[in-house]
Amino acid sequence: MMNNKNNEYFAEDTHKYMYCNDGVFSEFIFSLITRTVPDDFSKYSTAIELGAGMGRFSFALIKHFPKVYLIEPSESYITVLKQLFDTSHVTIVKSTMEEFLKNNPIPKDSIFFSFHLLHHLTREQRKECFTALRTANVPALFLEPNPLNPLIILQLMLYPDMRMKNEFQYIRLTRGRLAKEFNECGLELTDYGRLCVLPPPITKLALKQSFLMKPLLLLDTLKQVLPFFSSYHLFYCKSKPGA
Repeated sequence: MMNNKNNEYFAEDTHKYMYCNDGVFSEFIFSLITRTVPDDFSKYSTAIELGAGMGRFSFALIKHFPKVYLIEPSESYITVLKQLFDTSHVTIVKSTMEEFLKNNPIPKDSIFFSFHLLHHLTREQRKECFTALRTANVPALFLEPNPLNPLIILQLMLYPDMRMKNEFQYIRLTRGRLAKEFNECGLELTDYGRLCVLPPPITKLALKQSFLMKPLLLLDTLKQVLPFFSSYHLFYCKSKPGA
């Protein structure tokens, strides 16, 4: 369960920079995900987002999947989610990640998503999460801040709601470290990639002009030569055969 420090960090009226009232940014990130992961997401009928926050990344999941569960422990964020996503195929659950995975059967045609959650969890919490996903035997996609991107430090300085003592773990969650944690829990890292070359605040502003969507997608191909300036790195995992 999230500790008290995390509960305070995600208290009401904080992290307003994360709020989105439309799905333009979410759809852009999802398009980058589908370009990175060679899987057919349309075969999954249920998407489960762990730690949905204020729904910044949820819009695309709701658009592309027939049934969506948004799991979030913060009461204030639950209120925002209910205001944004009052639709019949969306179920909003006030629960910690651990409680949800422990108390709910996971349909076999499900896929998990988690955006910016892992670096707020302890090593033991991540282990509990990964072990539950292995047991459920469904794929999971994690999107985390790219620890090699120096611009994240600038973002921490610009946003007063962000504090290094609560965010520092993203620096430790490198590809090698998380791959090892996945493996220890019976998961296999099947796909990895970096995406979103421009910082998210700039990307969100640019996407207000619809004609810039295609240029931004083209710009993201620079991640091959400029990995340091990708905002996110992506981990796509499945249960190891026989685990």
